[in-house]
Amino acid sequence: MTSRMFSFITGTSNPLGGKCPGGCVYCWAQGEKGLAKRYNMEKYEGGPRLYEKVLRKRYGPDEFVFVVDMRDLFSPDVSREMILRVLEWLRESPDAWFLLLTKWPERYLEFVGEIPLNVVLGATIESNQHHPEVSSAPSCPSRLEAMTRVRKAFPEHRLFVSVEPILTFELEGFVEALKKLRPWKVALGHDNYGYELSEPCEADTRDLRLSLQQFTDVDVKNIRKAWNEEAPI
Repeated sequence: MTSRMFSFITGTSNPLGGKCPGGCVYCWAQGEKGLAKRYNMEKYEGGPRLYEKVLRKRYGPDEFVFVVDMRDLFSPDVSREMILRVLEWLRESPDAWFLLLTKWPERYLEFVGEIPLNVVLGATIESNQHHPEVSSAPSCPSRLEAMTRVRKAFPEHRLFVSVEPILTFELEGFVEALKKLRPWKVALGHDNYGYELSEPCEADTRDLRLSLQQFTDVDVKNIRKAWNEEAPI
């Protein structure tokens, strides 16, 4: 993955610094193999803080910006005031599109009526099963449940789900849960960094892809055999 991991994204912007508390082992931004560590990026150390210089930039038509791709804007250490400042900034570019992506989607519910319609509400949900070994963020099932409530609270907004890196799942339940969200798009792909996660086999991932394509647009990423999947004889 790169910071422009989704095909529809034209650019990224990071007005928020600080260490993300999610601790996701596979994180391309702040994980062991991530950009922040590789390049000693002091911006992503310590507590959350806003960079007003970044918030002065404006965007226009044909731009789709992934906002705060280097950490999580809605993690519990980020204050309501900080989030409102970012939302105010997004409102100042009404002709552009913006993507927010979080593992704390229940926090969207704190901002009903305050998130502009040109903002896509996204959540990373790698499975419909709990995988506590990969992250300190809320469990995947709890994120799915939270996004169900977000769908009801934001009926006119586009919702986006990133199933990347995909983890072992139960097909029927996962498909039904995602279908209830009426997602605008779903991204789907395996881990790119060799972390040896609890991955589904390639056939299961392709079955999920086919099921999702029945009701939404699937942004297909790296689909491959699981790291421990034996090749057919």
